[in-house]
Amino acid sequence: MRIPIKKAAAVLVLAWLAALLYQASAWAAPAPAPLAQNVGARLTLLQAILVAAGYWLTNSAFTANLGFNLFRWPIMGGAIVGLIMGDLGQGILLGASINLVFLGQITAGGSQPADPSLAGWLGTALAMSAGLGKEQAIAIAAPLGALGLLAFYSRMSVDVGFVRWANERADRGDIDGVALMNWLPGQVFVFLTTFIPVVVLALVGSTALNSLFDAIDPFRGGSADWRWIRDWFIIAGAVLPAVGIALNLSLIFSRAVLAYLLIFFTVAALTQTNIIAIAVIALGLAFLHIMMTRKGEQDATDS
Repeated sequence: MRIPIKKAAAVLVLAWLAALLYQASAWAAPAPAPLAQNVGARLTLLQAILVAAGYWLTNSAFTANLGFNLFRWPIMGGAIVGLIMGDLGQGILLGASINLVFLGQITAGGSQPADPSLAGWLGTALAMSAGLGKEQAIAIAAPLGALGLLAFYSRMSVDVGFVRWANERADRGDIDGVALMNWLPGQVFVFLTTFIPVVVLALVGSTALNSLFDAIDPFRGGSADWRWIRDWFIIAGAVLPAVGIALNLSLIFSRAVLAYLLIFFTVAALTQTNIIAIAVIALGLAFLHIMMTRKGEQDATDS
């Protein structure tokens, strides 16, 4: 009997969206004021499940590759986590900040330098639950990106064995069995290596991070003797985005864009102009640059 894969996937995604909307309805209730600035609240079981489900669907084939191409990036995962946690703006802010670290990342075949989806989904959730700023969130999320490689490469290794199961059924002429082996074992293993660990890490990590920053942050009642640890998180979080930006520049940098980079970097640094306004101006200049370059090449060809 052939299992309706598309219907099963649709049911799973709709169930996750329904739970997400239910959690978002908590916005209607006024939230109690925090006891002190930057004091977080530990993740609930429902929030941990929703975050883990989002990370699982990001790595699953049930999202028709939208997970890998769109929702694995921290800015998207952070927005949804913000919705789950009841603060969409803070989720986008933290997710976008974490995304800077992975700007220049390229995944080619089975080679992946880091897992931005775990950094975005779990990193944003842990940071919001602990009331961390964007620099501290980046310092927490970057190691999670490296940790996610363990799950990624374990899937790449174990999935090879499922091909053998499919071949055995092909030798017996079991077409339905071949189709089943092409998706069921792999997706079950994805679930085991994404959903369950993230639920555990979200619940345990939320409590651990709150306890850690309660101990090292003087503004949360911690000892001033351990303030250097908190400062280290801030410094590391400020430096790591520069790595992502540098990697991105190494991919797109050329002599033709050097002048634009220097001009707009100086304008942004000296005038504190809104980055959206700079992006719109740069987009117009890029269009003019392309048109003038093409026209010059065409004139050179005609002559």
